[in-house]
Amino acid sequence: MVKPLITREMRERARRVPNSWLHVVDPAHDGVSTEAVVGRYLVDERGEITDQYVPNSRYQAREITFENDLESLMYLVHRGYADKAELVDAVLAAELVLPADPAREPRKHLVMRGDVVDVFASERARPRDWPPHWHWFRGVELAVVVDALESPVTVLVTAQGGVQFEVPGDLLVDGLRSVITMG
Repeated sequence: MVKPLITREMRERARRVPNSWLHVVDPAHDGVSTEAVVGRYLVDERGEITDQYVPNSRYQAREITFENDLESLMYLVHRGYADKAELVDAVLAAELVLPADPAREPRKHLVMRGDVVDVFASERARPRDWPPHWHWFRGVELAVVVDALESPVTVLVTAQGGVQFEVPGDLLVDGLRSVITMG
């Protein structure tokens, strides 16, 4: 049995519900149903997720048609079939969709939420209810822009169905530097 990865969002939810169970829902499902719940983690009295995990025997994985290699890898990692360390190289190689400020020059800026840069792995992954302004970056271009920022950021990469992974910006920049020195 492979346990789902614990994300920052899951930790934040757990802090709000101490002494309970945190249900993990497969983001590939459209809604929350018994078949969409992968399993649950026990949350202790401090609101911390424990190692105690109970899989849901009624869970049914839902398949998605992936737009690119990054989305495919994200689902493999999410389901425990690939290593999260591979995500940095996949993000660097991908064409990414990011929110844009229409008043600024495309591909020369990042729209941020605090210290988070929202990045979408494909056109289909971007939320339809967000403002209609978008720009496209190659992952290596994103790493260059992140490197120029004056403070650390987290790159939140989202695939179709809401599968998300956080990539520290400095890890992305380090990945770019290692590719440059190897090439």
